[in-house]
Amino acid sequence: MGELEEANHRLENAIARLEAASQRIGNSVAAAHVEGELKALRLRCADLENKSQSAAIKLNTIIKRLRDILGENNVSG
Repeated sequence: MGELEEANHRLENAIARLEAASQRIGNSVAAAHVEGELKALRLRCADLENKSQSAAIKLNTIIKRLRDILGENNVSG
């Protein structure tokens, strides 16, 4: 019976080690996935910041032109 108990104990330890390794691998895969998503989101954020800056410049130009036009109309009116 001692050998059977010892074999059972070794089996339980091996299963515990496999479960721990499985969790580490699973966590690293999940971390890699999250890292990839984070990188994609950072690129998207940078793209949106550039588009936002471009839109702000265009809007400022349009506002200035409208003010100039309205100023010209007020002067001549």
